[in-house]
Amino acid sequence: MEVLDARFDAEPDHWPELTARAGLRADWSWPVLAAQAWAARVPQLVTVLHGSEGPTGVVASGFVGPTTRRHRFVGPRRAGGLGGLDVRAPGTSAVPGWWFDTDDGHGGVHRLLAEFLPGIRRELGAGVCAALLRQVPEEALPLLEKRGRLVRKTEPLAHLRAVGDRDAWLATLPRKRRQHLRRLFDTIDDDPTTTVRTGGAVDPTRAAELLRVNLETHRDVPIIPLPQFTGQLTALLARPDVFTIAYTDPRDDTLLALGVLLDHPELPLARHWSALPEDEGGRPGLYFHFYGELMRWLHDTGRPRVSLGKKMVDLKRSMGAEFTDQYAAALPLVGLALLGLP
Repeated sequence: MEVLDARFDAEPDHWPELTARAGLRADWSWPVLAAQAWAARVPQLVTVLHGSEGPTGVVASGFVGPTTRRHRFVGPRRAGGLGGLDVRAPGTSAVPGWWFDTDDGHGGVHRLLAEFLPGIRRELGAGVCAALLRQVPEEALPLLEKRGRLVRKTEPLAHLRAVGDRDAWLATLPRKRRQHLRRLFDTIDDDPTTTVRTGGAVDPTRAAELLRVNLETHRDVPIIPLPQFTGQLTALLARPDVFTIAYTDPRDDTLLALGVLLDHPELPLARHWSALPEDEGGRPGLYFHFYGELMRWLHDTGRPRVSLGKKMVDLKRSMGAEFTDQYAAALPLVGLALLGLP
């Protein structure tokens, strides 16, 4: 087992092959991981499990210790001592933070319990006393619903299936929503002060400034998400498997709205969205228009669906999204045998 911290550790030789084999998205690239790790609240760990023939799994987690504060960046030291693990994908809550080379029948959770958790405690020490597993699938619940563990259903994950071009998708929606979107699409498509571009370069600084606008909509959660920083966005937007849908005003090149897509053969991820408020020069309805552009992108690329992440369930359902239930599990790790870890 390798427990790596991209702030200090160079990219392993096996990393490009491992990420390709696992089908990991652009946010798992080492330069992106390193930039994100320095701008995080806690040490971000990448744990690689090895077998006789090479890597057999990878897990991303944050190490939360007594000095963690909601308004403080990570310190200069490696993870260790008293603390717990927040097991989640880097930078997103829309996909699991682990991959294994075999199907354990429980979405990888059996191998998390049997291999990852005991192994990382051996590496970091017995001070690792708890773990929070996010994006747990329903099939793993029988493994987790034991005494001493807290399992809760969290917000479902939305995804939008490809059903053809934009017009074909509109035809599948409820009549009221369809009529609303057609009027909106006509207005935006015919607006000479709004240009829509899929692909092409986006200045990371301007992107970071715009994405921070969206931060204001997430102040209803206990731990406010950290804003996006130019270093992480520079590394991410440079990737060939990252696509942008940008709305600009051609008169002065103002960036009105931006969507960032992380490509994947089976399930691309709509990773970022933000738009200028109307009172700052923004345009109404661009988020709805973005769905139409997503459908066009799916049609053009042949991708079967796109993940829309969490939140706004009713709105996303009205746009044709389907949902997958997910759970979170808090596990005490003191006395592993007593708690029945496999």
